[in-house]
Amino acid sequence: MNAIKPAAGLIRAARARASLTQRTLAERASTSQSVVARIENGQSTPSVDTVEKLLSAAGFTLRMELVPRTASDPTVEVFKRDIDRSLLKRNLEKTPDERVRSLQALAGFAAEARRAGRAARKAR
Repeated sequence: MNAIKPAAGLIRAARARASLTQRTLAERASTSQSVVARIENGQSTPSVDTVEKLLSAAGFTLRMELVPRTASDPTVEVFKRDIDRSLLKRNLEKTPDERVRSLQALAGFAAEARRAGRAARKAR
């Protein structure tokens, strides 16, 4: 099987949580202490089978799962980057009634702008 890169930290954490020495873990997994040490020090990249064997010897099970990536929309990413968070914070400090009044005022302004635009087009 393929190797697991972050195995060192995973095995070290499992061993520590199980309160085992490298030697005791190695004995339980039918391997040598030097193998466990090399893996934990990042000097060796174990196979998935080896990681499973060591984790099992420490009383843990390796669980891997596929998690779909969310497709990122470049337009949304630019929008998120350009948001003025101070305005959002100020808006969230308002009461719901104050927010509704702000939106109503904005809607009134938008309607007035549309009327002015139509009047300007007719005047041409």
